[in-house]
Amino acid sequence: MADSANAKGHRRRAAGGKPSNPAVTADRSAAAGNTVRPTREPDRSQSRAGQARRRPVENVLRPTVRRDRGRPASAPAAVPGRNAAHGSPSSSARAAAATAAQGGAPSGQAASNEAAVPEPIRQRFVQVGRKYHFPDGTRAFTDRGSRLTTASENTEVIRSLVMIAQARGWSDVTVSGTERFRKEAWFTAKLAGLTVRGYRATQFEQERLARSLARRDGHPQRDFDHPAQEPTDAERDAPAVSPTGRDRVLWGRLIDHGRATYHHDPHEPMSYFATVETERGERTVWGVDLERAFRESLTRPQVGEEIGLRPVRKDAVTVKAPERDAEGRVVGERDLQTHRNHWVVEKREFFDARATVAQTVRDTSVAPGEAVKEHPELAGTYLYLRGAEELARRRIRDPEDQRRFVDTVRTALADSVARGEPLAAVRLRERTAARPARAAERDPAPTRG
Repeated sequence: MADSANAKGHRRRAAGGKPSNPAVTADRSAAAGNTVRPTREPDRSQSRAGQARRRPVENVLRPTVRRDRGRPASAPAAVPGRNAAHGSPSSSARAAAATAAQGGAPSGQAASNEAAVPEPIRQRFVQVGRKYHFPDGTRAFTDRGSRLTTASENTEVIRSLVMIAQARGWSDVTVSGTERFRKEAWFTAKLAGLTVRGYRATQFEQERLARSLARRDGHPQRDFDHPAQEPTDAERDAPAVSPTGRDRVLWGRLIDHGRATYHHDPHEPMSYFATVETERGERTVWGVDLERAFRESLTRPQVGEEIGLRPVRKDAVTVKAPERDAEGRVVGERDLQTHRNHWVVEKREFFDARATVAQTVRDTSVAPGEAVKEHPELAGTYLYLRGAEELARRRIRDPEDQRRFVDTVRTALADSVARGEPLAAVRLRERTAARPARAAERDPAPTRG
């Protein structure tokens, strides 16, 4: 019995077993500081999600592979160049069939076009193997022969991909990737006359394409939804809008807006953009403050509506700019002194109404009470004007100088109204706020003894 027990103990120790006495186990564990706890399995789904967020989306433009679904699978079509001895198509025949399925040229021409890259693109980018870079070193796209890939949504990159597709005879292309890439690739490729799959355009985007084609082909254009008409009296008397400076307004039909990396370059910092369709073509404006301007817009413009974008002032700011070496690699940062525009974004009718209201402020024959009764939003503006008159009477002796000072303030207020800036608010004094303070002085809080 003892030998049997000793043998079992040896076998347990040999097998790495633990002592059978639980008290001894607990004492030894406590002395050694050991801990028994459940094993925590890593959350692989979160890990994969994190990797997906870090990995940029691959945008792809490639020729569409069409399959003839009407032909029965048991009766394949005869392919030129079939090997009679083995009953299977040769490699050259398979290549010719694949090219024909893509709607391309014969295999010999497809081989010559496979590496075709237009000369303007070779001059615009720096080629390193299959990769094409901007001159500053930022990667633009990768040429994989049968498909073109990029992590960018840059308009110039998308236009270059479409040019390459045209040079290679890809009359039917498929796009995949981010929403914006597919939308812009669809528009650019359709403008070039290609058939595009992978994106379903909205009614507005179809109309935008038609207007762009009409402009390109020289068809006469009407001014959006506003037919030509005589200017109003307020528009005749209002000062002319200067082409530069803070009075400049960019008019157009809103195509898109949102947060994105600057110029849709994944290596640039986040900014905000707005793209509008003007009479001369499309324009994209960038500015961090555009996000606030759209959020605080009183008319809440939507895609497809005609809007005006107006910079009303410039604020001096210091930003971090990357420093690059001769090969385009980022090697550090430097402080860059620049400015940041403060924007107003509203529908056209908003600016038309503001022009009329501004003319009321300029008109000295209109009594303040009458003006505020007709335009209650001008109450704060006329309070500022009244304050300027009181200040002129107290500080300026010459009546003519007083009048010039008030006229200057009136003009500045009217210009601010016309630009669409927020109107001066009426601030009421709260006299009751001082009463608790006086009571606190009479009844001081008790102190600790």
